[in-house]
Amino acid sequence: MTRALAVFLLTILLFTSSIFATSLTILYTNDIHSRLERLESLSSLIAQQRAKGDSVLLFDVGDAWHDFRVPIYAVWGASETVTWMNQIEYDAMALGNHEMYWGAERLASLSASSNFPLLCANLHSTFQTTIPFSPYTCILVGNLRVLVVGLIGPELLPYQDFPWLRYEQPEKVLRDLLTQQGSTADLVIVLGHLSVGEASRIAQAIPGIDVFLTGHSHEITPEPVKVGQTLVLQAGAFGHFLGRLQLEINPSTGRITSADNTLLPTEKNSISAEEGWTRLLKVAVLIVGLLSLLFV
Repeated sequence: MTRALAVFLLTILLFTSSIFATSLTILYTNDIHSRLERLESLSSLIAQQRAKGDSVLLFDVGDAWHDFRVPIYAVWGASETVTWMNQIEYDAMALGNHEMYWGAERLASLSASSNFPLLCANLHSTFQTTIPFSPYTCILVGNLRVLVVGLIGPELLPYQDFPWLRYEQPEKVLRDLLTQQGSTADLVIVLGHLSVGEASRIAQAIPGIDVFLTGHSHEITPEPVKVGQTLVLQAGAFGHFLGRLQLEINPSTGRITSADNTLLPTEKNSISAEEGWTRLLKVAVLIVGLLSLLFV
């Protein structure tokens, strides 16, 4: 009789937990690199997900505003991308190494024009110089308190343009932040502009991270890489995919009870003849400008 009662109570507990579980959808991009031809398709996919009525958060994991591999994007496209991100209402973005290639003044201007926080917790000012990013942000989604932390890897950081910045290892920063802020959060999300492998190593060393969104390495994770209780994900590059992570969360414990990840493919928009001529003119102006500098 006692055993039957225990089974009955456990069944009731599981049933009520499923009823009152909190649904949360996390949409994510990384390494868009100002590929403007993908933004319309991304907008459509994001709108479709929001129309479903669930709680939705939208994040980018860095390298959205710059790409030196395509010269025209190295001088044009950042402002348009920021405007689009404002219109589509991103909740936060991690600082990527390509954002830093703009230099301190331009980066500060782009960050100031963003309606969402630019995050990086492991770059610090050594001379009390104002920096255009924050270590973390806290978001209230229904009754869920979500702590979102930004990180950047050490590769190719243009320190010559930011001599006052000091790089700190992500593990130490995360450990300190989770000690200070983790107890007040129901869910911890890291936006780390570093590879899936590096994120997995950090997640192994630092328990307490629920979702670790990554970038920089242009990898795709159709299925989340699970490290302990941490889900590690990345959505390729150049806006080819919108990542969608659908979570069920036990609100009393903050534990993820189910997770479903999908990479939604985007389409490349064709450009009109007028847009084509405009881009060609900008390339021509860029080439003339560079040649004039060479022969002055």
